[in-house]
Amino acid sequence: MKMKMKPRKEQHNGVAYNHFDSTSDKVCFMFSGTGYTYEKPLLYYSTALMLELGYDVVQVCYTFDPQQFEQAPEAISETVYDAVNPIVEYIFSTKSYTEAVYLGKSLGTLPIVDFYMQQSSLVPSRYVLLTPLLSLEHIMQNLLEKHAFLAIGTADPHYSKESLEQLSSHEVAIVENADHSLEIATNTVESIIICQSLLTTLKAYLQ
Repeated sequence: MKMKMKPRKEQHNGVAYNHFDSTSDKVCFMFSGTGYTYEKPLLYYSTALMLELGYDVVQVCYTFDPQQFEQAPEAISETVYDAVNPIVEYIFSTKSYTEAVYLGKSLGTLPIVDFYMQQSSLVPSRYVLLTPLLSLEHIMQNLLEKHAFLAIGTADPHYSKESLEQLSSHEVAIVENADHSLEIATNTVESIIICQSLLTTLKAYLQ
């Protein structure tokens, strides 16, 4: 599948981003994982889905030095937020959006959970958390009594049945035997089926 719309490659505050810009009044901000970039299946097809649903899409392309990941988890989250938020604020200043979706994968879920889900939203907003880092205590605390679409596999090191039982306010998709990429390493076809299933569920959540 090839996306019809090509993004503009932009930069703001020293951070690059891909901007799929149309006449939409809805926007989706995407924050990738450390090694799980926007070309990987789930983020590629999530981008295509958001465009299909009529959203502008902003993919923030941050990079960090390895030593920045030696900080405490809360500090790492703030580092990512400091990279993405100037772009978010800038995009909001360029157009009168009426709705927003924040979609993150792994590392990219940190600023969503710790900041955007805790703040008063500029516009009505929804949150999509692909493989959030549920093993971090502050992430669990910040997710309690909130609402998001959350997807995680049972073979993900951050998966915890006990943690997920506390997150009944969320729409949760648990994928049996899937790893931190939401794939099954030894089963290509099953991995494709998982991707399809998650996107179908996500589409229903967003509509």
